[in-house]
Amino acid sequence: MGWFNNMFNRTKKRLDYDVEKIVHASIRQSMLPKYRQRETQERWKQQFYLYDGIISRGEFRSKNIIDNLKLIRDINPDAAMSVWNFLRLSNSGHELEVYTPNGTLNKAATDDLNKLAARVGKLYGGGTDQLINVLLLTAFTQGAICLEVELNDALNDVVDFHAVDPSTVDFRTDKETGELQLVQKQSDGQYKILNQEQVFYFGYDSDISDPYGRSPILPVLQIVFFQIQVLKDLQKVVHHQGHKRFDIKVVEAAIIENMPDEIKHQGPDVVRDYVSSYISDVQAQMSELEPDDDFFHTDSIEIDLAGGAMQSSIDVTRVMDVINQQIVTALKQLPILLGRNEGTTETHGSIQWQIYVKGIESIQRGIKRILERAYNVALQVKGVQGSAKLTFDEIQTSDRQKEATAEKTETETKIMQINQGWIDNDEAANYMVGHDAVSEPIKNTIPAMSESNNGETEDDETTNDRFAKVTPLKKKYLIRANDDEDEYVAGIKEDWASDVAKITSNATQSFFDLLQDQVKEYIDRLKKAPNIPARVYVDVKSFRQFMRDETPEPTPQFIHWVRKNLLSDSEKQTEFIKEELQIWIKETVELTGSMSLIELGLDVEFNSQDQKLLRYLQERSLRSAQLIQGVSDESVIMNLWDVVYEGHYSIEKAAESLMDEFAFSKNRSRVIARTEIISAGRTGQYFADDQSGMVIGKKWMAAMQEGRTRPGHLKASGQVVKFDEPFKVENKNGEIELLLYPGDTSYSPSPSNTIQCRCWYKRILEGEKLE
Repeated sequence: MGWFNNMFNRTKKRLDYDVEKIVHASIRQSMLPKYRQRETQERWKQQFYLYDGIISRGEFRSKNIIDNLKLIRDINPDAAMSVWNFLRLSNSGHELEVYTPNGTLNKAATDDLNKLAARVGKLYGGGTDQLINVLLLTAFTQGAICLEVELNDALNDVVDFHAVDPSTVDFRTDKETGELQLVQKQSDGQYKILNQEQVFYFGYDSDISDPYGRSPILPVLQIVFFQIQVLKDLQKVVHHQGHKRFDIKVVEAAIIENMPDEIKHQGPDVVRDYVSSYISDVQAQMSELEPDDDFFHTDSIEIDLAGGAMQSSIDVTRVMDVINQQIVTALKQLPILLGRNEGTTETHGSIQWQIYVKGIESIQRGIKRILERAYNVALQVKGVQGSAKLTFDEIQTSDRQKEATAEKTETETKIMQINQGWIDNDEAANYMVGHDAVSEPIKNTIPAMSESNNGETEDDETTNDRFAKVTPLKKKYLIRANDDEDEYVAGIKEDWASDVAKITSNATQSFFDLLQDQVKEYIDRLKKAPNIPARVYVDVKSFRQFMRDETPEPTPQFIHWVRKNLLSDSEKQTEFIKEELQIWIKETVELTGSMSLIELGLDVEFNSQDQKLLRYLQERSLRSAQLIQGVSDESVIMNLWDVVYEGHYSIEKAAESLMDEFAFSKNRSRVIARTEIISAGRTGQYFADDQSGMVIGKKWMAAMQEGRTRPGHLKASGQVVKFDEPFKVENKNGEIELLLYPGDTSYSPSPSNTIQCRCWYKRILEGEKLE
């Protein structure tokens, strides 16, 4: 029995194992087809079970609705104004470039593509600008855009780009392959399949199972039709209640008295006919009267005036206000852009403007994608290896001038405290920028202001001539021309510190050259400027009588004179500064990004054309350029005001004062270079870590400079966050600010948190704990 039981148990165990294996394999095999298929279906497929059917357009995307929208868009004053505003803001300029697969600019291909851009869209006058306007208008009206690239017969060049009416294009899925196709209905009722390598469709805010997009102004139909009906009803009310009208009374007694006897004796029917004829004659005569006609009547008719007092049971004005508000909302506009002076705070107005600009940028992204695809076709048929990049000019959304002014006021307070002997230069510097002063002030009026604003990042402007002469390639050569290392940057504990220190040293000299060019240009304009208005001197004399111990703020007349005669091209100079910044920042980011990937042991190339990175660099360089130019402008104004207020103003004295101004000094250029290049180094490291996919967290590490590390950065040291989350760091006022990494400006931190910051972060890799 023992032997039998053992054999039975062994057989049972083997049988259980075999059955389990077979069952498992069978289930797995039966489940595999389901993994390979899509189990859900679009609603339109479920309904018709047709894989080659046209995807139906929603009722509100029909041609009739679109035609009504076009009509309202063109004839309704509010809709027409909203279109005008949208087009002017959305199409203020753009840049077209071609990049090679390794991310470098292809200058020759860029030039060729810009020549093509100048001739496409022939139907609209030629040029991409005109074509973009058409696409923007279509997107605003229909919620979709469509573009076709026409090639020549040899398929080696582009003939033109054609904007296609999106309402004429439909979608369907191929019966055999299940692929989504673009089709267009022909005159014979058949559908023509469009080549999606040449015809591109982009729908905005598409719904589930609906690739056609949604018009952003569709709600305006309802409110405009309601507005028209209200106006018609109001017209009737005004007509009936707003004007006096004739009150005509037929006097029956007079008619009977004057009626001929022969009529009376012929019976009731004849009398009725006589009276009816008489009244008809009166009505005919009154209806034929012109506004300026005189009239006469018999004593059987009395004429008076009635009505004229406008009385209504509702407040028409309030009804129209509600309608106007609905129209503004339906058109996705700000009230002020349609002439509605609705009260709002400055803060709320700023937020509303930013939201409106984001809406514009969302539409622009669709235009950008569809045009880049079209230009990529042009590159492909010419055999060019690369990709097109179209960038719209940024729309201003913040007032950096106000920020610079506020920073200036705070700085001047510290200057006054230094002058009074209350604090020393290092104490003021630590309060403003978080570390000791880098040198003694050259002058005690503006230096701290310039340095602190400087610290916000950035460098300065230059003249047009300088930028015309110095090409990007030459500048990249200059970056490597000097082996001197900036000692401050060289002390950073990173493998790339030495190379970045060399870049900083060269950048310092370059920024100083730009600052010197700038101040020389200002002095040259000063010599050609008209005399300072006499009113300014009168105000100065009055100030001296009442404010003996302090210098007042410049008068509006003086500020206007300086801006008009010396600072008239600030916006253009800001663009020059932005270009200069981009060159140095990009060089540093590529260097530190590549070295960071090597440090992680990855044999991959750093993607310097990453869209998030490019967007960040664009935004940072613009913010920095605006701030730098704003600070330079303020420095010129305050410096010259000091000269005027001190008395004995002359051009020579003013010019000498400007040349000695800290805003144009080597020390300022050094602070600018250190701040920008160190931050760019951290930026390259951060985006390289992001591209690696290995970094899951980060830990803030203070630089631990004895007596110089900012209190907020000391508190932040050791703080651990997820990689894509920002650190929370206190500024000099104890307020919490967000930074993705030391030196980051994406959350617009104050200058005290970014100027010359040498802090760093420690990577936390996959498999490690976020502790």
